[in-house]
Amino acid sequence: MNIIEVKSLSYAINGKKILDNVNAVFAEGKITAIIGANGSGKSTLMSFLSKTRRSANAVYFRGQDVDKISAEHYALQVSVLPQRQKMVADFRVEDVVLMGRFPYKKKFRDYTAEDRKISRRAMESVGIIDMAKRKLSQMSGGEIQRVLIAKALAQEPELILMDEPTNHLDVKYKLALMKTLRAYGKTVIIVLHDLSLAIQYCDAVVVMVAGKVLTQGKTAEIMQPALLEKIFGVPFVKFERDGRTYINY
Repeated sequence: MNIIEVKSLSYAINGKKILDNVNAVFAEGKITAIIGANGSGKSTLMSFLSKTRRSANAVYFRGQDVDKISAEHYALQVSVLPQRQKMVADFRVEDVVLMGRFPYKKKFRDYTAEDRKISRRAMESVGIIDMAKRKLSQMSGGEIQRVLIAKALAQEPELILMDEPTNHLDVKYKLALMKTLRAYGKTVIIVLHDLSLAIQYCDAVVVMVAGKVLTQGKTAEIMQPALLEKIFGVPFVKFERDGRTYINY
């Protein structure tokens, strides 16, 4: 069953096509990577999936046009981690993560004990519970990224949209993130540049080239050296070690 469907989505800026008749499906309960060279339209597509841009009857969430779903209702089901996100430097980690519970917060009331429990669990899942009292101004880019990932998880959505979340993360935390997403068990759509992470942790792949979806399908079928060389312009090698598949260039 598909949780998101994109039908004939096109988008242009000043006459330049950014997305050109994009059609894509994203299966419920699966992790799907969107891959492609810089400028292929990955982040723009994510902006439509997250309702940042109006889709004009081209993006459907569980069969319903996302433009007809209120922002409040969408936020109860979909968590978004954009590529760039501004946060107030004086905020403490625990306060930022707790913001993930905002869609559930009753008007004029404080966060509940359950909200705080869920936020704490999200911090534990990404290994930042010991940073709970620290301010963002005291943290590195990679640490802040982990805080924002915890915030997205605290929302407990049915669908998580992540645009290059592994940027700024050390290798250890890249792997930890993907393992956390796998354990989460819900639907994840993630823009990835690290193709080895895609091949190891993602169920499906959508390949974008010049604003179009070149192909999509199961990861093992799509992530082949010949196709990747066509997309990125360099030769790739695919190999297995200790029962795991890797792809390198």
